[in-house]
Amino acid sequence: MDEMKIESKFMTGIASRFIKKAVCNKLGCDMDIQLNGFRTTVLDDKTHVHLDIDLELTKDGLNKLMKSIGL
Repeated sequence: MDEMKIESKFMTGIASRFIKKAVCNKLGCDMDIQLNGFRTTVLDDKTHVHLDIDLELTKDGLNKLMKSIGL
């Protein structure tokens, strides 16, 4: 079993900035993203990922996000 955790304030802050930049570039909208925790576990051929994320965005930003994922 392989496991990776990102839970420290420093690492989650850096990851939050990368995620914000990637999402804003892709969707073209401004939002605040705070990654609180990330855990992944690989067991045999299955991978389990757990994300704890807070997002603040406008209603228009939410609509763009929903359209981009097909909802």
